[in-house]
Amino acid sequence: MTRGVVFDLDGTLVDSVADIAHAMNVAFAEWSLPAVAPVQVRAALGLGSLELVRRCVRAVAGDRAGDDALVGAVHDRYQAAYAADPAPNTRLYADAGDALPALHAAGVALGICTNKTTDVSRLVLRAVGLDGVIDALRGYDATRHPKPDPRHLLETIAELGLAADDVVYVGDNPVDLAVAGAAGVTYRHVAWGEPVRGDVVRLERFADLCPEPARS
Repeated sequence: MTRGVVFDLDGTLVDSVADIAHAMNVAFAEWSLPAVAPVQVRAALGLGSLELVRRCVRAVAGDRAGDDALVGAVHDRYQAAYAADPAPNTRLYADAGDALPALHAAGVALGICTNKTTDVSRLVLRAVGLDGVIDALRGYDATRHPKPDPRHLLETIAELGLAADDVVYVGDNPVDLAVAGAAGVTYRHVAWGEPVRGDVVRLERFADLCPEPARS
């Protein structure tokens, strides 16, 4: 029986692309970079905020993506803009608003393993009403080994007081699939996520993670 579920955040539990794109464009405007489109932001997610910024710069001004000083400065401005107002347009995917509280009430430990920073992740979870049901939250800044290193996931599982074979990890992209495999953790891929190769179980709704009631 699954004793815990760990979720990725962006693209898995929440659709945050509009808010990320807005903050990115606040930063881009200060360096006279062309605006980045939400679809370009979505394609750049998964490897932390610095790589997100670099990929977005590459998408709109490829010749400037190798300028580390520029990318670093844009990153700092983006982080400040995003933290100031991280979730006005962020929405939950599928039935997350009902299913996660139900999982929590059933005694299933819930964690978040994300390459977003911990403080901003907490603000986003509060905005969508899930902060009260999350037992462990580890952002990019809360580990020395962020995803795609599997230790990020294993540290989150340890914080829940569980072992790898007690847990299901739910993600939305090839990075999440690879992390779960390397950590030896059962993986579920949300149906709205990026295409991935292999025989992967797709999750249409989060309620499918809830334990079945005991039969008498």
